[in-house]
Amino acid sequence: MNIALILAGGQGSRMGQDIPKQFIHVENRPVILYTLLAVQHHPEIDSIQAVCLEGWEAVLKGYARQFGVTKLQGVVKGGATRFESTRRGMESLGAADEDIIIVHDSVRPLVTAESISDTIAVCRRFGNSMTVLRCADTMYERTDAQYTDKEYPREKLVRGQTPEAVTGRRMREMYAAADEKGIRLDSISALQNALGWSIHFAKGSERNIKLTSTEDIELLKALLSIKKDDWLR
Repeated sequence: MNIALILAGGQGSRMGQDIPKQFIHVENRPVILYTLLAVQHHPEIDSIQAVCLEGWEAVLKGYARQFGVTKLQGVVKGGATRFESTRRGMESLGAADEDIIIVHDSVRPLVTAESISDTIAVCRRFGNSMTVLRCADTMYERTDAQYTDKEYPREKLVRGQTPEAVTGRRMREMYAAADEKGIRLDSISALQNALGWSIHFAKGSERNIKLTSTEDIELLKALLSIKKDDWLR
């Protein structure tokens, strides 16, 4: 079974708006609805669970009913941190060892079907996965707040995105080991790295933007209006 866990427990304070950024309307739909529908329409996703900011659970359920997000099985109240929210969501699933749990940010509304499929395939093979992109820019190590004196080789770097995934078995092993060692990290991939496990790469997408600032909202609007030319591969 492939279960999508959508993280919508954050306040989104950096956006500077009066409502959480996952509920901001873009082209007459809340951001989180684009995310839910992308997962709803993916044929390999069997069910969806959401972790939601306290007080917004009914709003989220209402949008799901209104727009036919029939795979949404439950909504869990978020925690004080992303680590807590993710753990609450994962442990609420009752996942079997072989089930795959796909964790995705609600504020990445343009996740592609290809990324979801590859996340599942890689996790099924290795027990975990994370979507990544190559670094196209020249990378520098910050020496001080105002300057750098060292370039970092970009061929050694990737940019991590969500979705990321673990099997039910790895999820339980991960949190047991985290408790034993007292490690708390927001990303399940970073958490596994800190526990000594390698993370396996899945295909990311440049379209899979994360909404952090108001400029990202404008970019989302532009991407929603773009139709790919037939001749582009």
